[in-house]
Amino acid sequence: MWAMKNIGDTFLRKDINTRQIILGSFWRDEREQNVDGRFAVIHFLGDGRIEHPLYCFSIQANNRYLITRATVQRIHRGKRASSDICSWSGHIAECDLDVHAMKEFKISTTPNVEDAMLVTPESPLRESRHDMVVCMAPMYIYTDWEILVTGIELWLAMGATKIVVPVQSASSATYRILQEYEKKGIVIIRNWPKWPIMSDTNPNGLVLSRGIEESHVNCLFFVKPWADIVVFSDIDDFLLPLDPSTVSPGDNLQILRVSIPNEKNSNKSLFRQNLFAEHPQAGSLLFEHRDVQFVPPNRQEDQSLANFNFEFLRNSKNKMNCNVWRMKTRVVVNASRVDSVNMHETGIHRFGYVQTRVPCRQAHFYHLRHSHNTVPSPTPINMSPLADMLNKQWQTRIESFTSLKNEILNKTNTEYLEDFDRCMGAINDEHWTMKVSRCLTPHVCFSRLRRDVDCVAVASEYEFYRSGKGYFMNPINIRVQKSEVNCESPVPPFTSGNHYFAP
Repeated sequence: MWAMKNIGDTFLRKDINTRQIILGSFWRDEREQNVDGRFAVIHFLGDGRIEHPLYCFSIQANNRYLITRATVQRIHRGKRASSDICSWSGHIAECDLDVHAMKEFKISTTPNVEDAMLVTPESPLRESRHDMVVCMAPMYIYTDWEILVTGIELWLAMGATKIVVPVQSASSATYRILQEYEKKGIVIIRNWPKWPIMSDTNPNGLVLSRGIEESHVNCLFFVKPWADIVVFSDIDDFLLPLDPSTVSPGDNLQILRVSIPNEKNSNKSLFRQNLFAEHPQAGSLLFEHRDVQFVPPNRQEDQSLANFNFEFLRNSKNKMNCNVWRMKTRVVVNASRVDSVNMHETGIHRFGYVQTRVPCRQAHFYHLRHSHNTVPSPTPINMSPLADMLNKQWQTRIESFTSLKNEILNKTNTEYLEDFDRCMGAINDEHWTMKVSRCLTPHVCFSRLRRDVDCVAVASEYEFYRSGKGYFMNPINIRVQKSEVNCESPVPPFTSGNHYFAP
């Protein structure tokens, strides 16, 4: 047998078929359909270098299966090629189902029902329509609760009525603050566990920036049934007026969709159009963001929510001007016009809508990052009116908090980001050599710190289903528990499956 194996090593090749990690499944909202029928979307993670066939099975009135092949798209197809560097990526598969499929259906990698796995899509949240919803980037190893509060309060002041926050791991104080906002109906916490390690690969290190794009797409389909405009942003990125000294409540709705008087003209009949009205064919708006000088709150004294305020914003005196070449971007979409969002641009548009770049001189995001002590090419700004507005809003909000408001919270710490910053910078430097050693994601960076921080993490287990020669993998037993060392989330194990081969 060993002799045959040694001979076989000269001509055998590895044949690995589709392995799909299911991230979510959703019913297609009828208002988004231009044809009659019943449709569902499967959101999954898979190797971007291969095709992923997927068949859908739904019971008809005659008790026979309607079998259709799903339309499968990589979430950033057409925006960048798949590569060996970040080789795994999110995909969406749209199933054309029988009109009587109301609760569940089956999927398979082959057209044989014997290979099919049962799927129950997530029920749409019962929410009234929201003019503007914010989908935050996922939280991992997150301890900066002061910037979290700043982000939530600022987006609320600017017109958002719901904020979705995916969480993988965070300090206990941060998570408890999120829970307070969730009780008030302001925030929705979405669990975002790590992915399982395959027999030969670790998807966590092969997906750009720890799955921010996959998280954004998942959030998009989650909010589609009840959101008009969706903003995709990091916690420290904000859309503000060009001159923040003129800030007023609800400004983002005015920038994006509500017509307002042209302040430079006393004739009130003249209006400056909002951006979506100015670009009627736009499915998404692509904004530049400008780095802002950032002086963090005074972190020397014990801090609680009750004595927290936004005075530190007055120390942000400069932002990068708009004369600099194109910077990183943030995305705002009309939820019904797009099906995927990438890290710094939109992916799949529907019905002929397009991505539209907004000139920096017209509107841009503000980036208040922990490391922005100074900014290049500065232009002066006055953030005091914003600080006044947020302080007033916060005084009303804090009254409704529970006893948490008087507890001494952990000092915000950003030192753990320094190793990640150095690692990301090193990977970025490699790009200029055209030879990159690893995918641009913090998972491939080593942090030397071993801090005993009180953190919680989302943990899960996985089950797998062998379908033909491929696999489906589903998270089960998702829970929030104490984190591992350095505020990390545990890697989920496989605990059940229907085959002797693991994925």
